[in-house]
Amino acid sequence: MSAPELDQLLGQVRELTKQYLAGGTDAFGAFCDLLNLLLRVTVLDGPGARITAGPRLKDGRDRMVIEGGLAREDDIVRLRDGRFLRLFVILFREPHNGGHRMKVEQAEYQYQVDDAGNRWVFRYDYRREPRDQHPATHLQVRGKLYEPVPLYRGILERTHFPTGRVSIEAVARLLIEQFSVSPASPSEIWRPVLAESERAFDQIAHRPLSGPSA
Repeated sequence: MSAPELDQLLGQVRELTKQYLAGGTDAFGAFCDLLNLLLRVTVLDGPGARITAGPRLKDGRDRMVIEGGLAREDDIVRLRDGRFLRLFVILFREPHNGGHRMKVEQAEYQYQVDDAGNRWVFRYDYRREPRDQHPATHLQVRGKLYEPVPLYRGILERTHFPTGRVSIEAVARLLIEQFSVSPASPSEIWRPVLAESERAFDQIAHRPLSGPSA
């Protein structure tokens, strides 16, 4: 890709970010389009994410679900290494200063070897409102611990490591840099594209409590 193509991609990122931040009726579609753009220039091989219309929340706010788009497993996308990313995001719009703004209610990203998800490697979960004793934002790793220390329920993958909010940009970067997923574009393209999108995420990301209120 050339410099003009990079400029075009960065322009698309800025425009889609502007649309979803505005919180209008097109905010859900803009968020999904941005998500797919980021995946296409990094780790995606095949169909991207899609919007699934969800029920309205009890207080009347608009709600949408964004999931992976494979026909066999609705919530996964195929990656360029032949493995899969489980992708599930719940968004909602709420009134704000005479208009609306969009927020993330829940997000789940899981890197897995098989499409069924039985052979997952790591997963990240976020809930705006914690429902149990686990951290609202946490990471789980499916592996073995070499040191003989007590673990939650005795298994490493059941341990919920507390984290801050993790963006899809960070997940894509992790897959390329540390799990050797071959990127769909040169680093001169995908790095600045991810960085441009991630700036907005860092500015508005909700910082939840570590657990439910007492």
